[in-house]
Amino acid sequence: MRKRALPALGLTVAAAGIAGAALAMSPTTAGAASPAQTGPRTVTIEAVERGTSINMVDVAPADSALGDQLIGTGDLVGTDGRTLGTSSFQGISTDAEPRTSEMLTFVYDLGNGNKITTSGTAKLNAEGPVFDEQFAITGGTGKYKNARGQVRVLQETVEQAKVTFDIQL
Repeated sequence: MRKRALPALGLTVAAAGIAGAALAMSPTTAGAASPAQTGPRTVTIEAVERGTSINMVDVAPADSALGDQLIGTGDLVGTDGRTLGTSSFQGISTDAEPRTSEMLTFVYDLGNGNKITTSGTAKLNAEGPVFDEQFAITGGTGKYKNARGQVRVLQETVEQAKVTFDIQL
């Protein structure tokens, strides 16, 4: 295998990836909210993800993208420039040539043992945003231990993405 550095493609990621959106945590529930209400509640979090590090692993054969991996990290940032957490991701190319599709797994660390994991696929665009996809929330830890729902990653550029979590607890 040959490693080579690559700009932060796929970071919403972190990611790879997710400018200027504020961190907003607003619990909402279907119907009228009351202390006696039971059932899932939805928490929405909006953030900007800025890539900090990425590496591409080119697997054999060298002329095929199938199986090539992107591995990276990023910072989740609020409008005030404050770091809200970090992201880590792994993307695996699922087509031979050209590289247009990725299977992605993200771990978003929101501090204090609170993590959210997501997984899904993304179609990469040659023009416009790198991708704009919904990923399934596959789990979490801490206050997100029973999390489900989805996260939208609008990968605006190679280095930056808007990330919107819709988390059901």
